[in-house]
Amino acid sequence: MHIKHGFLLSAFFLLCLPAAAQDYVVTVTGDTLRGTVKAFNFGDGKKVIVTDAQKNKTTVPIFKTRVFLLKGEIFQPVRMETGYQYMKLLKSGYLSLYAFVPAQQSSYDGRYLMKADGQGMEVPNLSFKKMMGNFLEGCPEVVAKIDDGEMGKRDLDKIIDEFNQCILNHSYIRTATSDKKVTPSKPTTEWDNLEEKIKAHADFDGKVDALEMVAEIKNKVKNSEKIPNFLVEGLSNTLAPTELKDEVSKILNNAH
Repeated sequence: MHIKHGFLLSAFFLLCLPAAAQDYVVTVTGDTLRGTVKAFNFGDGKKVIVTDAQKNKTTVPIFKTRVFLLKGEIFQPVRMETGYQYMKLLKSGYLSLYAFVPAQQSSYDGRYLMKADGQGMEVPNLSFKKMMGNFLEGCPEVVAKIDDGEMGKRDLDKIIDEFNQCILNHSYIRTATSDKKVTPSKPTTEWDNLEEKIKAHADFDGKVDALEMVAEIKNKVKNSEKIPNFLVEGLSNTLAPTELKDEVSKILNNAH
């Protein structure tokens, strides 16, 4: 687990975003679109629209959005039980804190916790000790402080800081005691095969997008990063009209 370097790079990237003079969107393929950004965070068609200086508009669906900057604030697509929505990043780290728009509301009043491994949970109002204890079980010392009442919901920032420091400390220990290197696994070859099948396939609507998403997935597998569900869903939806529609699920099933 390359927590140290991965999060230093991620933190640097996110800290640099607000320094930009203009709002912009970064796509899952790494393209940066600068201009006036408008986000549509409701219904099935969640997306951002970027209007550049020449008044050209580009629409980026949520499954193709990596991050965007709007009025100096950072937003990212995050998956909840009810599906994906754009959330405002409040605090970044192995455990990050986001603000989201609860159902039947229009402002970012909800709070959501997301680990780098993909586990997420809405910050609970009821049963805070129990639910947070289960969610943060990887760091018993933090859980103990919550159980003892030393830290509560008012101390959410402190809880996140201490949990992230705990994870960082454990990663140092693992790095110091292990020289194992992560090698490409079987799915890398299968993603390569899917990429070749898409290239060889007759042109279809979304073919270029599908190749871009496969390239992004391959890059994440190579770097031992978790493949975001919105990428998987986006690729599956793009391939749905073709005979390759079941390839993504087959690859993921073979990985387990």
